Amino acid sequence: MRRYHDLTRLDPGAHGPGVLTTNYGQARAALQEVAGRTKEPAPRTLLDRLTRNLDIALADMRIGLAPAGSAELDAARREYRALVHRDRFNGICLPNMLAWGRWNGPDGQSPYDDARIRQDVVDTYASPALGFGDPGFLVLERAGDPVPFDVEAQDVDFAGHTVHWTATAPDGVVLEPSSGTLKVRGTRGATARVAGRATADAAAGSHPVTLEFRLADGTRLVPSRVETDIR
Repeated sequence: MRRYHDLTRLDPGAHGPGVLTTNYGQARAALQEVAGRTKEPAPRTLLDRLTRNLDIALADMRIGLAPAGSAELDAARREYRALVHRDRFNGICLPNMLAWGRWNGPDGQSPYDDARIRQDVVDTYASPALGFGDPGFLVLERAGDPVPFDVEAQDVDFAGHTVHWTATAPDGVVLEPSSGTLKVRGTRGATARVAGRATADAAAGSHPVTLEFRLADGTRLVPSRVETDIR
């Protein structure tokens, strides 16, 4: 733990992402080494949370290090988005306007006082459970191969839930499967893999896939979207 603290004590304002990435990577390795020798549940939970926090920080810095307009940058933003979404209810991070802009990039920036995004955050934390698609953006070639994405469900209030999901696609987009059931409890979420493909007559352009979620008693949860670019 002393090594972890020594490696992560650098001031981000005084050191570049290259140095911080190296240090944080070594700090993560140190935590993993300790976790391998730790048997008690409480220390293991602490080590897990610290490791997850480092994973988000490393993904954030990979965004800063990736060349502009590169596939590496796109991958870094997808990774950062997925990690922030997965860890938003277990004490690791709280998504905010800065995180939103980080995974969307300059073209997807919204004003800091964007009421819609702020309301989305309020609604997600007021919900008993939640779901989202990962990644949040797909490129589909007409008559091309299927592209996979995951539908993930999370337990927000830690009461344990059965979440039913349904995916509604635009005309010309086929999803398999297009619905399912996921059981979540506490920090243990659940995932379903979906394959999306565009038919030969699908309309080109940007079209959303809408993900709807509900509990076993019919309670509707906050919907989510996966944006598609059909080419």
